[in-house]
Amino acid sequence: MERVVLDSYAILTYLLNEKDAKRVEELLNKARNGEVKVYMNIVNLGEIYYIIARRKDVDVADFIIANLLKSPILFTPADEHLSPIAGRIKAFHKLSHANAFTTATAIDLDATLLTGDEGFKNIKDKVKIEWL
Repeated sequence: MERVVLDSYAILTYLLNEKDAKRVEELLNKARNGEVKVYMNIVNLGEIYYIIARRKDVDVADFIIANLLKSPILFTPADEHLSPIAGRIKAFHKLSHANAFTTATAIDLDATLLTGDEGFKNIKDKVKIEWL
């Protein structure tokens, strides 16, 4: 079954109804129908929370996170297995901490990373990326 990892860029595109929101919506609908598995690392959930809390407020962030947790997205932990993978990626590539975990998740799951974040351009040889 196809596996896709979403980063915070992809989710924020969807939540804010930006240009490529339909692609993310289509993927989430396929996940609801059991046609694809969609993942996100829990670190990205924290990133989404603080971005929404800053742009809107904490109550909106709480609401969005609660709904994401009910969505078909499968959240992966930042655990003792994934942390060293993310650490190696971060050590040798210019990525944020959250993006290192996103990349590590995609590599670990042999999944495609869905993003529009230009920060991932320097790791495109490490992971398959679908660009928004």
